[in-house]
This record gives sequence, C-alpha cells and structure tokens, in this order.
Amino acid sequence: MMKNKIIVVGAAMSFLTASLAGCGSAPTTTSASSSSSTAIPKGQTITVWSWQGGPIYNQVVKIANAWAKAHGDTVKVVNQSNNPNGFQFYATAARSGKGPDVVFGMPHDNNGLFAEEGLISPVPQGDFNPADYNASVDEAVTINDKVYSLPDFVQTTALYYNKSMIKTPPKTWAQFVQDANKYGFMYPQHNLYFNFAVIGGMGGYVFKYQNGKLDPQNIGLNTPGAIQGFTLMREMDSKYHWMTPSTDSAVSLSKFTAGKIGMTINGPWDIPSFQAAKIPFGVAPLPTLPNGHPMTPFLGVITTFVNARSPYQAADWSLAKALSSSNAQMEYFQLEQQIPALTSLRESPTIQNNASFKAFSDEVRYAVPMPNIPQMQAVWSAMSVIEDIINGKLTPTTGANDFVKDIKQGIKVAQS
Repeated sequence: MMKNKIIVVGAAMSFLTASLAGCGSAPTTTSASSSSSTAIPKGQTITVWSWQGGPIYNQVVKIANAWAKAHGDTVKVVNQSNNPNGFQFYATAARSGKGPDVVFGMPHDNNGLFAEEGLISPVPQGDFNPADYNASVDEAVTINDKVYSLPDFVQTTALYYNKSMIKTPPKTWAQFVQDANKYGFMYPQHNLYFNFAVIGGMGGYVFKYQNGKLDPQNIGLNTPGAIQGFTLMREMDSKYHWMTPSTDSAVSLSKFTAGKIGMTINGPWDIPSFQAAKIPFGVAPLPTLPNGHPMTPFLGVITTFVNARSPYQAADWSLAKALSSSNAQMEYFQLEQQIPALTSLRESPTIQNNASFKAFSDEVRYAVPMPNIPQMQAVWSAMSVIEDIINGKLTPTTGANDFVKDIKQGIKVAQS
C-alpha cells in the first residue's frame, strides 16, 4: 500500500489510487521474545514479505531480527511495497510453491481469495482473541467462520473541518447541512469506498454477514435503505449543490487544502498534507444521517498471515504474533500514525488525547469491514453506475437495481 493510504484488491485500486487499513496481534504475545523458544526448532530460515515500506518496514526488520535472535533462527524481510504486480504477486508465488513463509501488511480484503485457494493457513487456536478487538475487526479477518490473519492496524474515514470556519463540528444531519450550506462540503461521492458510509448508514449493505460468513448471493445495494442512501447522495448535488457528480478525491482535497470549502471526508493518510498546507483543520466522527443513525464508513484492516505451504508453521505464527503484538502496533502508530487495532490501545491516552486520532478511533465502532470474499471484485467493477445515479441519468431505484444486476453478472462471469 502507498504510505498511509488504503489498499483494496484488483480493480478497486484504479478507483482508490491509494492503500487501506489494519490492526493488532494476538493478546498472548506482546514482544518478540515472549513465545516459547522450546516449541520452535532452531536453525530455520524464514522469509517475510512486507507490503509496508518506509519506517514501518524498517521496524518490521528490527522486530524480525529480535525474534530470530531469541529463537535461534534467521529471518529475511523483503520489501514488496513497490511491487508493480500488486498483491496478486503473492498468490502467483504461493501457487507455485515459491512464496514467502509470512506476509506482513496485507489489506484484509485480499485474504478471502487466498483462503479460498488454500494459500494461507488459519490462525492457530489461542493466537487470536476476538474479545480484544471491535466486532468489525474480528469480522474483517474471519472467512467462513475461521480467522486467517492477525490484525496489524486499522484505517477508516472521518470528517475533516476547517476550524477557522467551523468552531464546533456538526454531530447531526441538520447541523451538517447548515455548515455545508454556509462553508461548503465535497468528497468523492461516486466512489463506493467513500459513499458506503451513507449507503450503509441508511440501511444498505454489500453482502449479508451472518454466522461468521458473507453471503455473496445476498446483495443489499438495492434495498430500501440503500436506495434512500443513493437518493441522499444525489440530493447533495441537485438539492444542496455542494458538488458536482464529477467531483473526485483530487478536487475535494485541493478545495479543502486551499480553504475554499469547510468540510471533506477522508482518512488519516491526509493529515500530513493538511499540516504541510498549514490548514487549521480538525477531525471529528462523521455526523448522523437523516434517519438518526450513524454513518458506516468502510473499515480496512492491515494484516499478517502465514503461507499454507510453509514448512515452518509453528515458527511462522510465533513471528507473526511478534509483528502484530501490542508493542508493535504502538510502534507503527508512533512511526506513521497507523491506528492500532487492539481496542485497549485505541482507548489509551496516547490515542484518546489526540483529537484527530481519537476521531478515527471512535469511527471504528461504526465502520463496516470491506467484504473480504473474492466476489467483492465484481462490486468494485460495477460501481460506475453510481455516477449515473448522482447525475440524474438513472433514478436511485433503477440505478440500484442495475448495480446489483451488474454485480451478479460479474460474479457469474468470474465463476464460469
């Protein structure tokens, strides 16, 4: 993933042009040396591929070396953050038996495909305690009722506002409309990653999640709630005139950075840019919607997993726990402000005393994990219909029905 940005698999990358979110490790491990070295054979050489570069990659190397020294093994960490072949590079390598033993920093929504193909191992019993995480984080790493990866850190979106214009950020829809009418508001609303906060908050969903599984046959993007969400998004242009259907991330961010609008929606990865522009910004949880319910932004979870074909499973998972430990999560936060996945860390004074990061941490309570099953690719591929709804070419009902129809067709083609 690009530094401080969200990543999703396949065609979604062309829409997000960025990389996305993750969490923490098993509660049983808080340092590189806490696992019992007696249970792990010595003299092994373990290869780790890291999809995180920069300072976090350097920290991964330090943690891996400390773990190797404690266990009498050797660890080789390879920086894959700029790999032009993306995440499918792992799948190709794993299928041929040439993949790494451990993968660090992989967005959770890729893991469904890997699990379906038998390319990653389920997390051993006892190495992940769901009670230590929000339910949404647990859901993100669960595939067909099995946990397949350890969370490293999480990413989601929240409301940025210009403090020179807006002294108190809006909490309700009525307050939000008042501020947006007066000071301006934009976001890339034709992008499902950003506008699911509205669709989900109004009652829509992508795939139904129940009993530890996502049902790709139960698509909720044309439910009455989803249609209300599309209607509201259309009204942002046609009724309130806050933006045009062509507004993308670059436009909304440039307008906010230039002080021409008072609010936008984005993730923590844009904090450095706003700081560099010397914008007096604040970050707050997203306001409630007209139905009184909170918005439901997508949640991304950056994870660590183990190659199912690695012969060093016990050592691999011990190392994976060290890379995803509570200590490691706080180090990732200190280095690149990546929000820890462990609830206890997000509720710590380090996070809670920083208004910006507290807002993103609070948003995790309402965030919905990006679906982690392969069928999500068909959703990203079909989302261009959203712009036709916003610009009035299609009614919200017709557009929503077309959206679902196209998704089902895409799934059918992929499975044929």
